[in-house]
Amino acid sequence: MRRLSITVIAFSAAITLGNISAFAQAPAPAAAPPPLPDYGANITLEQAMKAGQAALAEAKKMNLNEGIAVVDTAGRLVYFTKMDNSRAIAVELAQHKARTAAMFKLPSKAYEDRVASGGIGISVLTLDDVIASAGGIPIMAGGKIIGAIGVGGGPNGVVDSQVAQAGVDALK
Repeated sequence: MRRLSITVIAFSAAITLGNISAFAQAPAPAAAPPPLPDYGANITLEQAMKAGQAALAEAKKMNLNEGIAVVDTAGRLVYFTKMDNSRAIAVELAQHKARTAAMFKLPSKAYEDRVASGGIGISVLTLDDVIASAGGIPIMAGGKIIGAIGVGGGPNGVVDSQVAQAGVDALK
């Protein structure tokens, strides 16, 4: 009987200590993401043209046929160009990517990544006016969003993002 009591006590202690150590090893909750930047004054036509033309030059350098859209902070079109022989969908893709980046204050690639992660990330698809495809990037000035650029029509979002980044970089 004494042996059974000792075994039960030892077993209970092992379970308790095992549970305590499991709690001690639990990962810390993820830190809250940094706050999204504020909106600034809307992008000017001159700035939009400069960004659009720099993106156009990058697309030509890469031998791509793209649609390039620059929008203000509310996602309204300020400047647009479409290269000859671009795919018919390039117009809508470019504008939608730019609008997503401006209105949601994140590159459209962030939503592509969330959808690709599966699970709860797929909930992005329920948001109105979000396109989960790389190629839309917010344009910043003085730490604030002044608009966004979107590029569409390339063979994939990676090259669309590279073309868009050239437009963003032209305003730095």
